[in-house]
Amino acid sequence: MSHRRGILYATCVFLIAGPTVLWFAACSPTAPEAEVVLPIQRSTADAAVSQPDLVEAAKRDPMVLVRRGREWYTQNVREYRCVLTKQESIDGKLSPIQEIELRYRERPRSVYMLWKRNAGAAKRALYMDKAAFVDDMGRRLARVEPAGAIARLFVKDILMPINGPEARKASRRTIDEAGFHATFELLEAYNEAAAARGVLDLRYGGTGVVDGRPTYVIIRDLPYDGAGGPYPDARMVMHLDQEWLVPVAVYSYADHEERELLGSYVFTKVEFNPDFGQDDFEF
Repeated sequence: MSHRRGILYATCVFLIAGPTVLWFAACSPTAPEAEVVLPIQRSTADAAVSQPDLVEAAKRDPMVLVRRGREWYTQNVREYRCVLTKQESIDGKLSPIQEIELRYRERPRSVYMLWKRNAGAAKRALYMDKAAFVDDMGRRLARVEPAGAIARLFVKDILMPINGPEARKASRRTIDEAGFHATFELLEAYNEAAAARGVLDLRYGGTGVVDGRPTYVIIRDLPYDGAGGPYPDARMVMHLDQEWLVPVAVYSYADHEERELLGSYVFTKVEFNPDFGQDDFEF
């Protein structure tokens, strides 16, 4: 009788603890992998560029590429899907390489991430810029399906703050910072902050290839002071697709020699305006 009572008490405690316990059950450490995302090769030669005049302008001001890219994106893209290949340094340890199907829609801004390889804490996550994704304290929320099989026995999904501690332990970027739109915004915000302090070093870095498509490269150096500092990295290497001028690869490093990777984000199999249905952004 006492044994049965003990099991009942343990079960009740587990259920009362709710989403927090379930979340951490889903966050059991993943065995580290030896593989590391290798930087995409780039060259300072410009023989393959599609717009030589644009390159000359970019050598004087790399933000020419970014401004053109934002303009093209704003005028032409209402939604897209792609594969995001991601690897990040979390608490000083490099994560396994993750492959994620990313679905993105501009109005309302919606981000749906479905892990296809090496899911960490989440199997899938959905964020929308809608009232249903804001709690009573005004915190923005994501709907998350935990990756842990044990957690899914008790709950299908949970709502969690996208800027909360659990989200920050899972990724260097929050879900609303995924995709081309947010990458443009983050680039410009940090550039403006660094320029105001007179420490921005931004330059044209030649060309490269991502997913078989030629790219322009821009390189940014900042005085990185670690995770608590005002800047996200010491060096950022960004590849902008030569046709679309959207950022199809971003590498962040803790040093200017590119030895210590903080995060890599590579976008492949990009399909613009695929005419999503409503069910494409539903759990």
